[in-house]
Amino acid sequence: MTKKSQSRKKLLATLRESLATATPVRIQRAVEPEEVLQGVVLELSEEWVLLADIRDGAYLDGYRVLRLTDLVQVVLETTFLSFLHQHNVWPPARPSTGFALSDPRTIITGAVSATGVVCVYREAKRPGKLLIGVPVQWRKKSLWLLPVTPQCHWEQLMDKVRLKDVTQVSFGGDYETAVLEVAGPMPPRTHPVPDPA
Repeated sequence: MTKKSQSRKKLLATLRESLATATPVRIQRAVEPEEVLQGVVLELSEEWVLLADIRDGAYLDGYRVLRLTDLVQVVLETTFLSFLHQHNVWPPARPSTGFALSDPRTIITGAVSATGVVCVYREAKRPGKLLIGVPVQWRKKSLWLLPVTPQCHWEQLMDKVRLKDVTQVSFGGDYETAVLEVAGPMPPRTHPVPDPA
């Protein structure tokens, strides 16, 4: 259950401490109040935070980008810090140098460039659901994403994602790596991108 929301000042102070000291944080968000995420802050912008994601079992597992406006609690989490130091390269590395934390477009583009596929979440509109795939076409305020099914097959039809609805992006983790390996490279497009509506 989500605790009382922290002030933005306290949230940012804790995120900055994680960035400066490579100390993991535990995060709760308004868009998925029962979910607890863990990671180490690698970069912080006015609207987004980039984390080296930590999965259950205290292992690094790719990257996660969260929208700051959704955060309600951020606390330092040192329980498994010695284990993380012993079993991972520490401190965690940032993604490739082309990654920028400016807006959903640069985040998604950088994620795909770094790892070949991206998970996009729109939790305020579609709680508990994600799209994994590759952007095929960009519009000013949206993108068309060619998704991979839960059975690891490339879809023929694309999903439209409004950039303002993006709450989270993840990439480079075990799940994305396995999906991409099983699905294989993105196939040639046989369906045209729909006309802008």
